[in-house]
Amino acid sequence: MLRRRTYGDADRILVVLTRDHGKISVLARGVRRAKAHNQAGLDLLARSQLMLIPGRNMATLAQARPMEVGSAPAELVRLACAGVLAELVDATVEEGRPEPRVYEILAEASARLASAAADPRLALALAAFALAVAGGYQPDLNSCMGCGEALGNDNGEFLPSLGGVVQGRCMGRVAALPCSAATLRVLRRMSVADEATVVRLRWTPTLRDELEAILIAHLEHHLDRPMRAARVLADVR
Repeated sequence: MLRRRTYGDADRILVVLTRDHGKISVLARGVRRAKAHNQAGLDLLARSQLMLIPGRNMATLAQARPMEVGSAPAELVRLACAGVLAELVDATVEEGRPEPRVYEILAEASARLASAAADPRLALALAAFALAVAGGYQPDLNSCMGCGEALGNDNGEFLPSLGGVVQGRCMGRVAALPCSAATLRVLRRMSVADEATVVRLRWTPTLRDELEAILIAHLEHHLDRPMRAARVLADVR
């Protein structure tokens, strides 16, 4: 599930991402009642098998069966990261348009967030970069966005408005975000889908913060909207 809103006295309208039909809205009747039997399969980013009854405006939920036991994030940071991903996908995917790659990215991220052994912020970073690639707005990590020269393995700054990194004499611009040499190396590993190396890296707090700030700012710029869930994550952190 990506999003939900109350409807009537005991119902909710759910926005879910499906493998074959893309993003759809579903009416879940009675789900707000204390003893509603479908609640377990309707957590944020939980993967469930849904039995739907077609309707004129939207389908009605008949049954929700979780595909994985304990698949929903529990602790606050994991839940906040799940909220960011859900908001990203909701803003990226058009209703009724199948997006199998986005579904795959979200399923992988959901599994990582549900694992106590996995770093939730790393799971968010990997998924956010993959979503940028899938959407066709992967950041430029090879040339300086100020002068066009090849980027070195040096500290620099990321400019969301230009979708890439500046170094050297091109630094010092307004609205630039810190991008250390270590962060640039991680972004480059992500750009070639080298997740095995990324997962094995030593993740310092500075590296996490820089990477998260860059990816969220980059996606917000391309989506042309601020992400409320990102502010929640910053507060929880």
